[in-house]
Amino acid sequence: MGDMLGNALSGLVSYQRALATTSHNIANADTEGYSRQKVDFATRVPSQSGNLTIGSGVKVSSVSRVYSSFTVDQLRSSQSAFAQADAYYQLTTQVDNALADTELGLSASLSRFYNSLQDVADNPSSISARQLMLAEAQGLGDRFADMSSQMDTLDREVNTRINASISDINDLSKQIADINLMISKTQGQFGTDANDLLDQRDQALLELNELIGTTSVEQADGSVSVFIGNGEALVLGERAITMRAVTNPFEPGRTEIAMDVGGSTAVISGSLRGGSLGGTLSFRDGVLNDTHNELGRITIAIADTLNSINSGGMDLKGAQGGAIFSVPDPDVFRSRNNSSAAEITAQITDVSALNGSNTLIRLDGSGWRFFDESSGAELTGVTGSGSVADPFVVGGVSLSLTSAAAVGDQFLLRPTRGAAENLKVVMTDPAGIAAAAATRSTADLNNIGSGKISETDVLDSSHPNLMDTVDIQFLSATTYQINGAGSFSYASGSDITINGNKVVITGSPQAGDSFTIGANTNALGDNRNLLKMAEAESSKVLNGGSASIQDTVNGLVGNIAVATRSAQINQQSQENLLNQTRSNQQAISGVNLDEEAANLLKFQQAYQAAAQAAGVANDLFQALMGAFR
Repeated sequence: MGDMLGNALSGLVSYQRALATTSHNIANADTEGYSRQKVDFATRVPSQSGNLTIGSGVKVSSVSRVYSSFTVDQLRSSQSAFAQADAYYQLTTQVDNALADTELGLSASLSRFYNSLQDVADNPSSISARQLMLAEAQGLGDRFADMSSQMDTLDREVNTRINASISDINDLSKQIADINLMISKTQGQFGTDANDLLDQRDQALLELNELIGTTSVEQADGSVSVFIGNGEALVLGERAITMRAVTNPFEPGRTEIAMDVGGSTAVISGSLRGGSLGGTLSFRDGVLNDTHNELGRITIAIADTLNSINSGGMDLKGAQGGAIFSVPDPDVFRSRNNSSAAEITAQITDVSALNGSNTLIRLDGSGWRFFDESSGAELTGVTGSGSVADPFVVGGVSLSLTSAAAVGDQFLLRPTRGAAENLKVVMTDPAGIAAAAATRSTADLNNIGSGKISETDVLDSSHPNLMDTVDIQFLSATTYQINGAGSFSYASGSDITINGNKVVITGSPQAGDSFTIGANTNALGDNRNLLKMAEAESSKVLNGGSASIQDTVNGLVGNIAVATRSAQINQQSQENLLNQTRSNQQAISGVNLDEEAANLLKFQQAYQAAAQAAGVANDLFQALMGAFR
């Protein structure tokens, strides 16, 4: 009877714990991050009676989580990848909307401006057409400035997101460290898993991976160490390492992420991946920077090309044309850590060589070195010594030092980024638009040969003798002289270039025939120069002469559209993968109320049966005691 009663009581205690665990599961069915728990039963150590082994009942061997570390790791990874893709897509979409707008987008603004050029070409003496052209030029400048402002707004949004993420990451890191401490104490004191604490820590790790990609390593005491980036420690057992927002050493308005490592502060922005923070940084260092730089490159190409063409023409007052736009100089930032007071001045010398990439300039023990800011690759082919007389030349930009620099000094060249914001229309008088070409060519009326001369093509509007009169006189059918000097071989259709002008003579001139190049005075109806301006959009002036402004604009808009679509596909793919991984994890660890209801009924019946056995044992005991009365 004693054995029977002990067995029954062990069942009562064990099934009471099973019922408590089941009710705990039911109560936490909607608790985020909760893993259902199960009770594991085991037989108690039996007693020996002679040659018989008598069972001693049941005991609860453990209350454990239904948990798969592999599935949880997959969930964290999927959460991190989706959060990164989602943040990247949301931000990239804003850039795409700004550039591709059918009314206010870049292509639409350029089309309106170049259409106004064509209107002046159609009626070169019309003041109203010229006024409209200047108004459209101002509108184009305003549109570029507005787009640049939108990029600056996105820059500020990125900074806000970085600061908010850092605050949340630090809170979660501290929470994980605190839970680590409680887990190590609980498991050290009681030798059992702290199931609910483990769930809380897993949920905190999942939320952390939503912000930044991490890897975690479990320690012998049950705590976990968490690492980010290239192995930087975020949590080491019971200690959380604080992440901080710092100012970029070159640009005060740019936020970077740093951690205290080995007693010094290390900037780790470039190594962080995953999570919404990783997506935000990837957007800033990729799409946002590239778009801002490319907008500036297009701005510079438009301004430089039109200024050059206008300078090669004749305005309504009979003077050589001037600048329509002001072209801003490149930005060069010095590191606040520089030990010298040296500055670098920059000037664009070759628009066709501009690539829009930012360049990190560093003076070390081996001399001046130049690196692409995005890739970190060292640049080759940089010429010059950095003096005013012999400047560095990199990517179409000349760089000159104002004073001697010290070893360790660093500078950042942003050749095009500020151009879109600072584009200004400097021409205010519509008569200053040089619709006519600066020079013209004529054939002497007394020529006897069949030679014909083309219209002049101004190649160098800055040539000091551009509009000087040039006489080309043929000495024979195959030779000619210029301004009464020299003897040059003639080939029909060959270019003749002088004083910045190019002409082509065709046919068969005879000895004594002459042709003249001179200033194009009183040419109110001439529209040759405006036609060159209107055609400038499709002229190959970028990428070393292989791409036009139109090509580059279409490429920018198209690349952003492709990047946005790709980001959308990636976001949807990662969302599907996350949902699938979450379903797999829930299938293993989630609470199934139907299953718990069945367990509740099963354990209740077992408890009642154990209680009945205890009652029978009691009746037998009472009957035995009654036999001795």
